[in-house]
Amino acid sequence: MDDPIIAAIEAHRRACAETCAAYERRNAVEDEIVAGVRVPAGEAESDPQWIAADDAAGEALAVQDDLAVKLLETQPTTIAGAAALLSYYVDAVTTTQPEIVFPELDGNSRPLESKSIDEPRRDFAYFIIRNVATALSKMAAAGEAIEPANYQLAPHVAPQS
Repeated sequence: MDDPIIAAIEAHRRACAETCAAYERRNAVEDEIVAGVRVPAGEAESDPQWIAADDAAGEALAVQDDLAVKLLETQPTTIAGAAALLSYYVDAVTTTQPEIVFPELDGNSRPLESKSIDEPRRDFAYFIIRNVATALSKMAAAGEAIEPANYQLAPHVAPQS
């Protein structure tokens, strides 16, 4: 059985790589503009090429954030999928993979639009763990409902003296 979380992880991984590439393109455009002395350093942001590259990077980041939220909304359907989601998150935050980032979230697991101190915030890890815990609870409940029908308990045999 295919676990939908695996596709969600791969989509997020690809989006992170695309976002990283888009920001690298934006930086290259900025370097080109400044090196060509078309505008002084620090004013490249007003150049139409830079604006277009920055818009593309922003769009890539928005897609990446949407796919990060998809990681929270897509429940693993297998133990292997739950482990893959946890491993993906742990690997991303504990290794030098700058291309894999997760958004700041409000209390409802939506990316923050504002930086208001009054908005409840939760760490992305909280929502990952909550997703996996819910999925594992459902798997355990389904397993408990199915197990008695799938096996026979052996009769208790008293130990021989």
